[in-house]
Amino acid sequence: MTDLNKKIAKEDDEFDLKKLLAQFIDHWKLYVFSVLFCGIAGFLYVRYSTPLYTAHAKIVVQDEQNGSASFLGGGAMADFSKIFNMKSNVDNELEILLTRDLLEKVVKELNLNISYWRKGRIRAVEVYDQSPFNVSFLPAKDSIIAISFNIDFHNLGADNKFDISCESQFLDTTFSAKFGDIIKTSVGTICITKTGQPFEDAGYYFIVRSTEDLLTSIRASLEGVVTSKTTSVINLSYNSNVPKKAEDILSRLISEYIRRNITEKNQISDSASVFINERIAIVSQDLNKIESDIQSFKQANNIANIPAQSQALIDNASEYTEKLNEIEVQLNVNQSTLDLLRNDATGNRPVPALVSDPTFLGLVEKYNLLLAQKEKLLLSTTSINPLSQNIESQLKNLRKDLIQSLDNQKKAMQIAKDKIVNENSQISSLVKKVPVQERRFVDLSRQQSVQQALYIFLLQKKEETAITKASNIPTASIIETPKCDYYAYFPQPKTVYGISLILGLLFPTGYIMLLAALSNRILKKEDITDNTQCNILAEIGHSDKAGLLSMSDDMRSVLAEQFRIFRTNMDFLTGQKKCPVILFTSSMTQEGKSFISANLAQIYAYTGKKVLIMELDLRKPRLSQMFNMPNDTGFTSFIISEKPVMEFINPIPTSPGVWLMGSGPIPPNAAELLMAPIVIPMFEELKKQFDCIILDCPPIGAVTDAQILSKHSDVNLYVLRQRYTFKRSLDIINDLVENNKFPNLYLVVNDVKKEGSYKYGYGYGYGYGYGYGDSTSTKKKKSFFKSGKR
Repeated sequence: MTDLNKKIAKEDDEFDLKKLLAQFIDHWKLYVFSVLFCGIAGFLYVRYSTPLYTAHAKIVVQDEQNGSASFLGGGAMADFSKIFNMKSNVDNELEILLTRDLLEKVVKELNLNISYWRKGRIRAVEVYDQSPFNVSFLPAKDSIIAISFNIDFHNLGADNKFDISCESQFLDTTFSAKFGDIIKTSVGTICITKTGQPFEDAGYYFIVRSTEDLLTSIRASLEGVVTSKTTSVINLSYNSNVPKKAEDILSRLISEYIRRNITEKNQISDSASVFINERIAIVSQDLNKIESDIQSFKQANNIANIPAQSQALIDNASEYTEKLNEIEVQLNVNQSTLDLLRNDATGNRPVPALVSDPTFLGLVEKYNLLLAQKEKLLLSTTSINPLSQNIESQLKNLRKDLIQSLDNQKKAMQIAKDKIVNENSQISSLVKKVPVQERRFVDLSRQQSVQQALYIFLLQKKEETAITKASNIPTASIIETPKCDYYAYFPQPKTVYGISLILGLLFPTGYIMLLAALSNRILKKEDITDNTQCNILAEIGHSDKAGLLSMSDDMRSVLAEQFRIFRTNMDFLTGQKKCPVILFTSSMTQEGKSFISANLAQIYAYTGKKVLIMELDLRKPRLSQMFNMPNDTGFTSFIISEKPVMEFINPIPTSPGVWLMGSGPIPPNAAELLMAPIVIPMFEELKKQFDCIILDCPPIGAVTDAQILSKHSDVNLYVLRQRYTFKRSLDIINDLVENNKFPNLYLVVNDVKKEGSYKYGYGYGYGYGYGYGDSTSTKKKKSFFKSGKR
């Protein structure tokens, strides 16, 4: 028999996957219900979840990192920026794009503080630009908590009346008003007007949120990424439940960014324009004064034209006069620019390029570009940043160079002027001969020419500045206009249904595994074989038919075949014994000892043997009741009497060939009766009268009766019941085997369900029968064990 069990164990080990699957097949209904439930939940989730869409836009930024090297110190400055982990121009522009100032302008321009919603049966839908009404809200405080207002329009808005209500900890009230009315509340003033969109037969409400709260939400949904380190393209994306809203936010954000970029570039031109306009006003006043003096001089001296004799002298002096005028203009511009540089205490005012000296113009260009770089850098860094301090130092050095250049030019022009004045003095000596009136006229004309030249020069610079401002273009340009995806990225039906299917399988699997891990009952064969070395002799399946097998109807059922296999295995153990004694015990009651012993007796009797079954569970006898036999006399009566043992044994009418020795009256000292000296000759006598003796003993886990009787038995059978016997009961078996307290001990597993995780050793879990309707009944009857009869 040991070889047989080893063979069965080996076969079981070869089908580990089947053993694993068998644990779950028993709960197929649970799997079906779980998959259906999760599938329906997934469908409802997809159907009623608020879809979210993503809008995308791309802008390209002119990366000025290389161009700025000329005034940042070239390659050395580039290395310096790497040391301090300075961001590129694209990264700086990305930071500017995501600043709070730009987002706040977007919120105000689009009036995002107020969102409009239409109620539905399951969820509400934001209507955004399709709202039939518009709300103007003036908050009472700068910051408010999000508040929802419900609106009930009368007759779909046709009555021009509505009811507005709010149930909040800050405001709990209801108002009735008309369109255009001013509604004053504790949180702010509300005015509601129509937009022209049709009203639907549904409830509406709007939510008022603070700017700070909304900015936090927008920042969480807005993402900007530089697509590559080798390009200057910024990819912007925004997530929203309304596609049009996402596109509008991105469009407005880019527009505000470009407007700000143009404004920054125009600051230099605007500063130069202001300076030039100021100088034009001053020069214009001087020129008007000189022209007025000339007019007064001519009127006072009655001068209509210049005498012919004076014309020649003036012609000779014209060349020197032109040179002197040019020097005077240059000196005036030089002094004005020098005053600008010296009087600008902050050093943040751009220098206009009014002096034509190439060296000076180069310094001015560097100075203005470096000043623009400083202002842009301060948007993303602080003034104490090493690069900011370096730029400030360069600005100071350039300012000194500019002042020094202007001083040098002034000295050179002053020398040239002195030379011209010296030469002109010779001409002046000749002019003395000219009448005083004509000489005075020449002086006034000379002053007029100087102021006219300066005035024309300033007008030219003004036009140049205006052209420069008009030609300014933004640093960034749109290469992909904001566009929302056609399909929502959330929820994704395939993903949701996939997760629903997985969860539908995981939930019952986890439940079954957790149940198995926490269960303290024997559920599968491995619970026995892994915890005890005792061999399994037989496995008896579950039967919906309670009680004994019918000798006429049930002998061809699956259960009968299992008992036949049981009997065959017993023949291997008992060998050639004339009358083997078979003892049945278990850990506790309700494990099926009486049921198995009674049916095994019938199977033996079916072969023509004379079988005796002894009801030795003297405390709780059940065999007599099972066979419907009286239990007035029996073993206890025999022990206290002197009559032959056969007088206490009765044949069972319903089971030919089976005899029963009842327990008799329940004694107070059952163990002592079993140890009586008369028991030994009793068994010797019974072995002569019968072909097989079966002992139905009490549970060994409760009393010692079975151990006392084991010395009279040839084979000891320990009954275990699937889903009923505790796993700790196997410790009793191990103790009995290890200490040799119970020789020839084998296991019988009872109530094995074919659809369960317990695997049959001989294939009867697959419904084997004779093929013509004699298999186990499939009617849903109450189990005999559960009814307390088995």
